[in-house]
Amino acid sequence: LADTPGNLRPLRKVMIRIYIFTYAGDANEAIACVRCARTALPAALVTVVDDSAAPVPENVRRAFLAYGARYRQSSFPRNGNLRGPECVRGIISTLAGGAADDDIVVKIDSDTALLSGSWIESMPGAGLDWYSCGYGVREAHGLAYAMSGRAARLTDAVLQERDLLPLAPEDLTIARTVFDLCGDDRVRLVSPWTPSNRAGRWSWWNWDSVTTDPEDYARSYDVVSVGNPRPPHIPQSSRWEVMHALCDARLNLNNQ
Repeated sequence: LADTPGNLRPLRKVMIRIYIFTYAGDANEAIACVRCARTALPAALVTVVDDSAAPVPENVRRAFLAYGARYRQSSFPRNGNLRGPECVRGIISTLAGGAADDDIVVKIDSDTALLSGSWIESMPGAGLDWYSCGYGVREAHGLAYAMSGRAARLTDAVLQERDLLPLAPEDLTIARTVFDLCGDDRVRLVSPWTPSNRAGRWSWWNWDSVTTDPEDYARSYDVVSVGNPRPPHIPQSSRWEVMHALCDARLNLNNQ
């Protein structure tokens, strides 16, 4: 802000930048993922990062744009499951690119439904540089995580120069670097739902139950992954159908 009261400018609103990494095999899940993200955080800038080695079809790209997302392709190798030095560096460079220090940068797997963005919006007020699901103090899950633009830029600078293991996982490598750079007091790891932690607001869809209800999930959880193993009789199409059902249920709850 300028020094003189007459020249005061309004504080810059925090920009939330969401990146969804996908490929042809998760094309329909990615559409649902975009829809969920746009519903949970309508003001966020959502970008789908497709794999140039296995891109989604043109009609799927059009669906991304119709839901208000941006589309781009990456050329770094993903090694099957977002791992390896080139992949780690490519992802963190993507997340850091264009981010101001006080932005919030979010990475979401395309098979994950973001149902509430309140945990992301709470980060600046809580003084956090990182927020994700995980165990202990350093075991972060990669299905969805958020970091400050400052943390993303610092981490990008470090990881571009650091030697990494041949199959370094993207989530743990980036998370642990953020923890080292920013300090554990600026990191929040929340435990997922388990039978012993029923207050957990991150979960995986229960494919083994015939009574699993999207409305119950939408009411109880902020983040839900459908990427966990399914019984053989349940087709992949059920994954994006569930994600759309979760988004519908969340919209119904918001309108009550």
